[in-house]
Amino acid sequence: MPKNRNVLMFLFLILLGTTAAFGQVGTASSLTGTVTTEGAPLPGVTVTVSSPGLQGTRTTVSGEGGGYNFPSLPVGAYTVTFELSGLQKVTRQTTLQLATGGRVDVDMKVSAVSEAITVTASAPAVLETTEVARNFTSEQVSLLPVRRNITDTVVLAPGVNTNGARGNITISGAGSFDNLFMVNGVVVNENLRGQPHNLFIEDAIQESTIITGSVSAEYGRFTGGVVSTITKSGGNEFTGSFRDNLTNGDWVAKTPIEKADHVDKVSHVYEGTLGGYAWKDRLWFFGAGRKASGAPADGKNASKSTSVLLIPYQNTIDEDRYEVKLTAQVLPQHSVIASFLDVDTVETNNAFVPIYDDLSIVPTRSLPNDLLALSYNGVITSSLLLEGQYSEKNFAFVNSGGRFTDQIGGTWLADTRARWNAPVFCGVCTAEERNNDSKLLKTTYFVNTRNWGTHTLVAGGEDYHETRLANNYQSASQFQIVTTGTATILPGDTNIYPRLDRNSAIQYRPILELSQGSNLTTKAFFANDKWDFNKHWNFNLGIRFDKNDAIDASGNTVSDDSAFSPRLGVVFDVRGDGRFRVNASYSHYVAKIVDGNVGGFAAGAGAPALFQYRYETDPAIAASLGVPVAPSINPAGTPQNQLIPTQAALQILFNWYNSLSEAQKNALLTAVSYPGFSAAVLEPISSPYVQEIVLGFGSQFSRRGYVRVDFINREWNDFFQSRTDLSTGTFTTPAGQKGDLNTIVNDDGFIERKYRGIQTQFNWAANRWNVGGGYTWATLKGNDSPEGDGTAAVRNAFGYVYPEYLNYENRNPKGYLFGDQRHRARVWAGYDVPFPMGKLNATVIQSYDSGRAFSAVGSVNAGASSPGAPANPGYLLTGLGTVHDYYFSERGAFRTEEAHATDLALNYSLPIRMVELFVQGQVLNVFNNDAVNNIWLGNMNFTVETNRSGGAGLVAFDPRTTTPVEGTHYRLGPSFGKENNQDAFQQARTYRFGVGLRF
Repeated sequence: MPKNRNVLMFLFLILLGTTAAFGQVGTASSLTGTVTTEGAPLPGVTVTVSSPGLQGTRTTVSGEGGGYNFPSLPVGAYTVTFELSGLQKVTRQTTLQLATGGRVDVDMKVSAVSEAITVTASAPAVLETTEVARNFTSEQVSLLPVRRNITDTVVLAPGVNTNGARGNITISGAGSFDNLFMVNGVVVNENLRGQPHNLFIEDAIQESTIITGSVSAEYGRFTGGVVSTITKSGGNEFTGSFRDNLTNGDWVAKTPIEKADHVDKVSHVYEGTLGGYAWKDRLWFFGAGRKASGAPADGKNASKSTSVLLIPYQNTIDEDRYEVKLTAQVLPQHSVIASFLDVDTVETNNAFVPIYDDLSIVPTRSLPNDLLALSYNGVITSSLLLEGQYSEKNFAFVNSGGRFTDQIGGTWLADTRARWNAPVFCGVCTAEERNNDSKLLKTTYFVNTRNWGTHTLVAGGEDYHETRLANNYQSASQFQIVTTGTATILPGDTNIYPRLDRNSAIQYRPILELSQGSNLTTKAFFANDKWDFNKHWNFNLGIRFDKNDAIDASGNTVSDDSAFSPRLGVVFDVRGDGRFRVNASYSHYVAKIVDGNVGGFAAGAGAPALFQYRYETDPAIAASLGVPVAPSINPAGTPQNQLIPTQAALQILFNWYNSLSEAQKNALLTAVSYPGFSAAVLEPISSPYVQEIVLGFGSQFSRRGYVRVDFINREWNDFFQSRTDLSTGTFTTPAGQKGDLNTIVNDDGFIERKYRGIQTQFNWAANRWNVGGGYTWATLKGNDSPEGDGTAAVRNAFGYVYPEYLNYENRNPKGYLFGDQRHRARVWAGYDVPFPMGKLNATVIQSYDSGRAFSAVGSVNAGASSPGAPANPGYLLTGLGTVHDYYFSERGAFRTEEAHATDLALNYSLPIRMVELFVQGQVLNVFNNDAVNNIWLGNMNFTVETNRSGGAGLVAFDPRTTTPVEGTHYRLGPSFGKENNQDAFQQARTYRFGVGLRF
């Protein structure tokens, strides 16, 4: 490590010696090419680029091999001119896309009497690179039946789906928390779950690029993919827009299980933009605003309902978003960009689903969010460019949780299906903050030779810093009740009757030490050579070095890790004319350390302790423990007129619990987690990483059409893993409680995660048609469970946790993982309809999703009291418990329904002098296909009844030696694989409208 640290510091000093500015990644494009005459390299040609998005012009001269290069150009349409005395001037038009480079090659002729101008479309940027990427401009997205935001745009790309926890975005097989999302070069990931915050205004987005494989060395801290979005800037012309987006709960069809009508109320989301100049080619400005009142919080449907009881509620937001951007050319070819975006959000009726009742809903909460970016780029010479960026992002949860701190009103209960009685978390405790900031330096140098081609050399360094200040109260009362017995719910009765018996547990979750904040830092250096050897061969030679330092809220070092990541690629142009290309690459991606269940694993500060007490209703066992018998509440067979509702049941439970002495409570302890004592990081952990191989083929089959197919093979390593075995020892709390110490390590053989995918994309535009889309065939196999229902990265618990008891084969078998989906397609076609006045366009998206994998998993007792349990080899058994998973099917043996939908958009615009009026109507899921395909958040029922879960007549068995028999040892629940609530269905038929003007 000292040697690596010295190397990194040396490279940073070199960069600091060349510029005092900060740099940026993922906010611009580049242009390169070769100038020839009669096929021979032509040096000395003056190449000039101009664009409405570029202040002034940029000029360079072709090198001895005829090559030229323009790094860090704003995205958009460009005019490229080539001039050399005695030869015809050549002009080309091209469009540069975000985060991918463009190429224009020309062959110049001897001058004629008149100057010749040639206008030729360039090859698609997606074929010029080894990166597996898809780009969407705002103009393309505005015609599609989507919401024009980042998430709706991202899922149009191949290799992307919404199969992560809580329906979050996953890319190329990674966990949903493990992607990189950027807006204007600023990381906008939410710190724990990794999804993009809404730090954008839809009409202000210029374009987005999604990279799903063979990612450049300039990007790090992910094992999934990279999504880069840039917003618009001002210009030498004044432009602007105003838009009203209209939605209504009554315009959304009811799913087959919904009873209540949706609320018939029109919601408006207003957007406005204005850009222009204060000084032409010197100072541009751009501003945007967005206001939503009573809009659906998920952007789709405000009408929600609870599980089973189907109590309707409206989940809405009142939100104001503002963006300001200034672009200044402070010196010729030296520019500074400053952008600021602020979001003030108040959400009504937020719920940490699945829930049964409206008591589990947070009435209102605030989510303040903002980002700031300051960037610089300067052309030092025709071959040398310097860039830099400083950015910061701030986010907080305010009043997000329960409001009542008493044991009855502030305690939530959970069974196998849902939670109820109170919201999760505490809304009257400390607000939680999740922030990041970054400093980045980057230099680009271009070398052109006659015999060895051209080299675009990029080197840079980044200092990324992520903080989280959280006192993670799990409930407002600090208590929660967990039972494996499913609560009783009667038809026509909104009461919930919990089954509280010896299979129930009282969990006390106090915060014993308030947090001062965690500190997760990644320092990185990257270097990359894009080497165009000749017209047939192009190489990408990249390396990235990441140094992860993770300090938790208690000041413990969680990670002190470093790794090199090679990024190597090659493109072979079969005929040398850009029509047919073959690509191959090898890449290594290193994740960041995620806070929460991993980075904060051993922190005492801000983390909830766990004291789990059995609710002992068995008289014989209670007597042996010296405790009073707990009242059995609503046992099986209780007459309906004698059932006890939740809050009365809680009063009985807490009357019993509060009567216990400390000694009696200690006798009932079944699990203890004492932050700072029960868990420890004995040795700093390493960051997980993935190795990737990509093989692909692309063809430009017409002047305006292309297709590309890539096979992506990924394998993950160094998984986060819990360890509690005879080597980890024990702990003793300040109160004298003892337990088995839980530690965190990197897996070395028990866990596996493999992704195989074929990602296909195509586009064709001709005459009035624009056709495009993507298709993914993929498998995701192994036994890695990197994320839970609504949580951040989690630790695998198979292999090292009480292995003598829990390493039975069916606890964590290998197979098809959650997230596995064999086929996924998004194909669209747009047609400009001939119309006598104005412009009319019709665009349709056809989607297809094959079934998603799930398994039959039930709870069994594999602990010390289970049938056939081994003799205790020396544990205290405080973390073993009595509830453990058992796979009664092969992993991924079941599939949800396949889903297909047809979405339609009609776009009409009418120019009136300098203003264009427009209206858009969208119909999603035109034919109202009601497939059940959303497996997360308790949306579907996966109940497997066992003796441990209270299944009547079922026999306990030894999970280590017995092959269970259906009907004897287990049975699938009567609703297994069926919907629990409306969110299990794909989006029902929905109408949306937008109307506005632009100039």
